[in-house]
Amino acid sequence: MKFVNKINNNVALAQDEHDVDWVLIGRGIGFGKEPGDPITEDQIDRRFKAQKDEVTHQNPPAMLQHINPDTLQLATLVSDRVAERLGIHFSNYNYLALADHIDFALERAKGDQDYPTELRWDVKNLFPKEYAAAQYALALIQEQTGVKLPPSELTFFTYHFVSAQSDETLLEDTVEVANLANRIIEIVSYSFQMQPDPTSLNYARFMTHLRYFIIRQLKGGSEEIALDPLIGEVVKERYPKAYQAAVKIAEYLHQSKGWTISESEKMYLTLHIWRLTRE
Repeated sequence: MKFVNKINNNVALAQDEHDVDWVLIGRGIGFGKEPGDPITEDQIDRRFKAQKDEVTHQNPPAMLQHINPDTLQLATLVSDRVAERLGIHFSNYNYLALADHIDFALERAKGDQDYPTELRWDVKNLFPKEYAAAQYALALIQEQTGVKLPPSELTFFTYHFVSAQSDETLLEDTVEVANLANRIIEIVSYSFQMQPDPTSLNYARFMTHLRYFIIRQLKGGSEEIALDPLIGEVVKERYPKAYQAAVKIAEYLHQSKGWTISESEKMYLTLHIWRLTRE
């Protein structure tokens, strides 16, 4: 990589051996360099092609010009620590979205305002691990900057950390997953007149299944393995109440989203619901 010009002390425009332009992030990567100076791999924390991404609609060069350089280093610290805690990887899209949000949140915090969010309790129960990571992230940001972000940021950071678990999941999809998963949990709770334990292993398994199931539907595909119809009949007979809840969920998704849920998927939902409600 060869240095082209400085965006700020921690962001630089560079060019590789194939004359492809890149935006590079690294501590001090833009400081004191002249055009043509080499940039070594150990100086680079993140790299983005210097063009708008047609899938995510992010424009890294434009975004990085408006994000405080110190915030980029903070975002690197937060993403690295959270990635280690959750065992995940932040794609360039997820990293840049997080950095942009942290920058905005720090600016907004100067006004001492909070956004009301009705989903705060639901998000805590839908995504307990990610919510705990959000609590850790806010404490880390306060430790590094002295700024205490408002409680609403717990919800927003949770969304970012859920989104980071799939390179193909955009942040708006994560919000949709949370809304739909919350409604599905309500259907199960009403059907069984009980509140599932969000700290249980079966709850975590159910949420993982819902997350990937909903994302598949949002992407317009269906990848579940088809079950033998005979197995389906056995599941219906053994777990009729759980199956009826699965049918209600399928009806809700058809009415609200226009999705047609396969019999195989209803069987998978039935099994998860049975495990969840027998605790």
